[in-house]
Amino acid sequence: MASLVERAFQAKEVSIDSEISFGAWVTRQRKALDLTREQLARRVGCSVSGLRKIESDERRPSRQMAELLADCLQIPPDQRPTFLRVARGQLRAERLPAASHVLDRGLPSPPTPLIGREPELAALNRLLGDPHCRLLTLAGPGGIGKTRLALELASTQRAQFPDGVFFVPLVSLSSPEFIAPAIGSALGLSSSSLLDPKVQLLNHVRQKSLLLVLDNLEHLLEGVGLLAELLEQVPGVKLLVTSRERLNMQGEWLFDLQGLPVPPLDQMDRAEEYSAVALFFQSAQRAQVGFELRAEERPWAAHICQLVEGMPLAIELAAAWARLLSCREIVREIERNLDFLVTSARDLPERHRSMRAVFDSSWQMLSAEEQRILRALSVFRGGFLRETAEQVTGASLSLLSALVTRSLMRRTATGRFDLHELVRQYTAERLGENATEELAVRNEHMRYFVKLAETAAPELDGVQGAAWLARLERENDNLRAALQWALDHNEAEQALRLAGGLWQFWLTRGYVREGRDWLQQALNFRCHILDPAMADSSQLQNLKSLVAKALNAAGVLARAQSDYAQSLDLHQESLALLREQSDQVEIARTLNHLGNIAFHQGDYAHALTSLQESLALHQALENPAGMAQVLSDLGNVAYARGDCERARQMYEESLALNRGLANTTGVATALINLGAVALQQRDYGRATRLLEEVLAIERNLDDKTGIALALINLGDVARYQADYARARASFIESLQLLRELGDREGMAGALEGLVGVAVAQGQLDRAARLCGAAEALRDALHAPLSPAFRTHYDATLAGARAQLGDEPFMAALAEGRAMNFDQAIDAVLSDSDS
Repeated sequence: MASLVERAFQAKEVSIDSEISFGAWVTRQRKALDLTREQLARRVGCSVSGLRKIESDERRPSRQMAELLADCLQIPPDQRPTFLRVARGQLRAERLPAASHVLDRGLPSPPTPLIGREPELAALNRLLGDPHCRLLTLAGPGGIGKTRLALELASTQRAQFPDGVFFVPLVSLSSPEFIAPAIGSALGLSSSSLLDPKVQLLNHVRQKSLLLVLDNLEHLLEGVGLLAELLEQVPGVKLLVTSRERLNMQGEWLFDLQGLPVPPLDQMDRAEEYSAVALFFQSAQRAQVGFELRAEERPWAAHICQLVEGMPLAIELAAAWARLLSCREIVREIERNLDFLVTSARDLPERHRSMRAVFDSSWQMLSAEEQRILRALSVFRGGFLRETAEQVTGASLSLLSALVTRSLMRRTATGRFDLHELVRQYTAERLGENATEELAVRNEHMRYFVKLAETAAPELDGVQGAAWLARLERENDNLRAALQWALDHNEAEQALRLAGGLWQFWLTRGYVREGRDWLQQALNFRCHILDPAMADSSQLQNLKSLVAKALNAAGVLARAQSDYAQSLDLHQESLALLREQSDQVEIARTLNHLGNIAFHQGDYAHALTSLQESLALHQALENPAGMAQVLSDLGNVAYARGDCERARQMYEESLALNRGLANTTGVATALINLGAVALQQRDYGRATRLLEEVLAIERNLDDKTGIALALINLGDVARYQADYARARASFIESLQLLRELGDREGMAGALEGLVGVAVAQGQLDRAARLCGAAEALRDALHAPLSPAFRTHYDATLAGARAQLGDEPFMAALAEGRAMNFDQAIDAVLSDSDS
């Protein structure tokens, strides 16, 4: 009741003017909620005549009645005395408190008020209040209203969980392995490429008190081991799960959700007082503005609710036909398939025994073309654009509009279309009845997203790069589905094209670990498809080129995680294939990659050889994009060797080429490098301007690697200017991002920046431990600190050692080297919170 009142206030902007009486105010609130006097009286617990007297202001309510009204309207404790004084006639009504409704940041705001469910909410609140109840499963068939009730329940629990209440939608996930990343995303965590997502999640919540609402878990039951670990290792967490079946876990408290109350045959005259009929009426009004439930239609509306046993989704779907059919006609359509509601057939899944009647009745009223389109649309995951549906399924705008009108599809606020998951499952079954049709549609879906990835790939560095990255992010579930279909059905070429086209998206948006997994699965086909017996010579050459590009993509992602040995193997295998084909452009790019690996491992001579060979090839090919990249990397070698002037010249030449190409990523790279040179030359003003420009570009792209590198350099600028608080904040933020990405060499650089801050602030023991952790990491990676930084860094450490003393310094250094890497990073981040 309270939540209904609150939402009504917001929707209708009910106000109190200076002349209104308390009785008139109560009347206005009741009408705003579309409640009869009888309904409000029953909820408050008074007689209809008593409520009528209150509304007519013939008498003031008793204090007990005023308290009940205050409870019903959820008047805040600090405003309750004012409310009671108004109710008792001691103040004017203009002093009445305004209702408020603040949703937890972790919960979505439901689009419609909850109808009914008061007994269920009370019972569930009691269960969640029991300290022994830490895993509560809200179970029931599809469409019973589990998600809506869970959201309402969670919204009442905010005060009980200091660290928040978070909603985790699982319905679009295709594998249990994505449960941990989905929870992390709901908590605001970025996907970590170094840590297992489960480890990252457990580390984040270990000391927190929070409620996780895990919605639609039934298709991911193999992943309930994660839930067991959360409950075991995080004493402050409680789990509220919605599922079509119980989880069968120790400690699980099961709540079976039934349909909304429906009127019995002997109470048809009171049908509207039952929440099932109230929901039908509300839904019909949304489908047809001005809809009225006339007296002759009320028994038929009640009959609809009886036929579907009060199941909310079935009621809403039935009510959607109110704009075309009478309630009696709707009943007739449902009755044709009512046997599905009560069937005991062993070969019919339990979750379909109630909803199939509604879906079948809706399905039979569609034209053959509408049915075909709806079947085809079931291949999408996470929604789709109108243009995408047209290309994949042939759906016209009029057909999409018809499906939206019939409540079989919805259009979200972002302009994307989406099927309700239950509808998608139903239509997917229909699609599966014809193997030929399903194969054709799913292959078309796969080919569309292969083309999308390949179209986006060259645009990601351009002026529209941010828009393309955002589009790929929105289509990520579809991209995953297309990749999985290709892999499962041995579509090796399509899998390689798709994975090979997405590597930069994965790198930029932090999906490095996932991207490496996809590429590895696609590359597992290479021995088979490169068999000369399997393809003619021209096709074989194309396949070799495709495999080589995928190998390079996998190599870049491996290098992003400082896995230099794996990266080297992948690029060398790619180079061998490319030399067979004399693909000079790809050969030049691969040599560039190999030069970068050598650079990161401190082999500058080998790096120069590979990079200069790459530059010569790009120059011969007149390829300015390739030249710009190699010049930037050659500048890195010069900078690492301490030749800042030569480095600056190369960076500026690279910048000019990238500006001419409108290559946003390349421009950002050149600017960050020039900022580093300005820093080395103690031109702090120029360094700050360049690096802040870079940071703005990278944040717009949401390029986590670029953001982290800019922050490290800005941290150095702040440190050299003795702004240690700002320096520390920059290094810490960078460290967090790099940890998510799995860039271990980058993390070593952030730790080294923190060493300088610690020394400057006299935290010498801490500085030595951080130094030990960074040294151990670099040793493991075979990635030494460059000579350009080594001199200054060694001088900083020498000063710390002299002040602290040899023995304490070496002991702290050894302690840092001996620390588990994750422990070292956790210690740094923990210190930053204190």
